[in-house]
Amino acid sequence: MSDIDIKRISYLAKLKLPQEKEEFYANSLKEIIKWVDNLKQIDTNEVKPLHNVINATESIRNDEINKHNSVEEVLSNAPERAQNFFKVPKVVD
Repeated sequence: MSDIDIKRISYLAKLKLPQEKEEFYANSLKEIIKWVDNLKQIDTNEVKPLHNVINATESIRNDEINKHNSVEEVLSNAPERAQNFFKVPKVVD
């Protein structure tokens, strides 16, 4: 496994990590990735895919159009907006 660039990950996640904790978090992430890689060893050939973990079925309602929310009502909760859209900060380079 290649080295984990904890500075880049913390930047993308908008986290401010103390420099003395970077190695600790990088090692923790490596251990998590190793643990998840163990799942690849499980034989799932005989397991049928599930769409629901219980046998109950969902009750399906009719798809009806309701005009309860106007654009102004919805966007009144937005911290920032651009025309008729929510404005969010860029999180991916």
